[in-house]
Amino acid sequence: MAAFGAIALLLGCSSDPLVSPDFQAKLETAPQDSLATLIDDEATQLGVTALSVTIHEAGEESQTLYFGRAKAGGLMQVASLSKTVAAAVILTLARQEEVGLDDDIRSQITSLDIAALEGGDRPVTLRQLLSHTTGASQSGYPGYARGSDLPTAVQVVANPPRVFESTLVFDGEPGEFRYSGGGYIIAQVWAEDVSGKTFADLARETLFDPLGMEDSTFLQPIEDAEIAPLTIVGADASFDLFDGVFASIEDSWHDYPEQAAAGLWTTSNDYARFLIALMDAASGVENVIPSDLAKAMITPQVALEEGKHYGLGTQLVLHDDGSLRFVSHSGANTGYRALFSARPATQEEPRRVVVSIANTVSGAKLNEAIVFALTDQ
Repeated sequence: MAAFGAIALLLGCSSDPLVSPDFQAKLETAPQDSLATLIDDEATQLGVTALSVTIHEAGEESQTLYFGRAKAGGLMQVASLSKTVAAAVILTLARQEEVGLDDDIRSQITSLDIAALEGGDRPVTLRQLLSHTTGASQSGYPGYARGSDLPTAVQVVANPPRVFESTLVFDGEPGEFRYSGGGYIIAQVWAEDVSGKTFADLARETLFDPLGMEDSTFLQPIEDAEIAPLTIVGADASFDLFDGVFASIEDSWHDYPEQAAAGLWTTSNDYARFLIALMDAASGVENVIPSDLAKAMITPQVALEEGKHYGLGTQLVLHDDGSLRFVSHSGANTGYRALFSARPATQEEPRRVVVSIANTVSGAKLNEAIVFALTDQ
C-alpha cells in the first residue's frame, strides 16, 4: 500500500529485524551464481519463510529463485501490485466498449448509486480512478479472515460490514494525488457492470489466458483444492497494528473482495510475464496489451514528489530530463509483501524486470534491497 515507501495504510515503527547494511551492495556486485546464497542467508536472518524472486533481462530466459516454502506453482498475494494488472484489464475493457479515459462513467455503473455517496455528484473517470486523482477515500483494506462472510465489492464501497470501516466518500480535491484502493474498487464495479462478468473471469479472459499466465487469479476466496495442481503459500505474521497486520496468522492468509486493489494471487514468474508484455507493448511491440494503453499506463498522470509520479496503476521514477527510469509498484497485504521494478531499454542497457514476493512483514525491506540492487537503482 506504499508508493516508494511514502504512502502507507498505517504509519509507525516496526520491531522487525533490519536488512544487513551491506546486503544490497553485495547483491549489486555479486556474480550470478552467488545470488541465491546471499538472498537465502538474508531471508533466513529476517525470518522470511517464503520468498520468490524473478529476474528477466531482454533476450534471456527469466530466472526464478525460490526460498523457504516458496516453490513453482505456489501462489502468494501481491497486494497492491494487483492495481497494475487490474489497470491493464480495465483499460482493455474500456477500449472494447469505446469508453474514453476522461468520460464520466457514473451512468455506466448500474449496481452502485454513486450519486448517493458524499461527493458523488461530480464526474468520475477511469483516468482519475486508476491514477488516484478522483478524491476518493479508503487508501487500503485489511482483508477478511479465512472463513468469514465476504461482502461484495459494492458493499465494500457503500455499506461496509465492519464498524471500523467507513462508506467511501469523494472528499478529496479532484486532480490531486490521494492513494485510494477504494477508487480501484469503483473501477472494478464499473468493469463488472459493463462486461457482465466477475472481475476474476474478466481478467482471465482478457489477460491471463492470452498471456499464458496459468499461475494467476483474482478469485476471492480460494483454497488449495480449488486451484490444484497449483498451491497456496501462506503468510506468517504476528499481530502488529503499525505494520497493517490485524491478526496473527501462520501459513495462512486473509481474503480480499477488493480484487482490483489487492486481490491478485500469482507467482513472481507469472507476474514478470505480465510486466514483459507491458513493457514490450509500451515500446511499440504489439501483443495482448494494446501499445497505446501500455504507453498510457507508464505515462506520468500526477506528481508524487521530485522525480516520482503515478501513472495508471504504476509508480514511475524519471530521469532529470523527464525520460522514464523505472516503472514500479509496492504492495502490502496481511502478512504478504511484494515489489516489482521494470527498467526500460536504453542505448546502453537492455530492459530488465525484477519481481520479489515475500510472505512476512520483514520481507518488505528485503524486497526493496533485492529489487533495487538487481535493477541498478
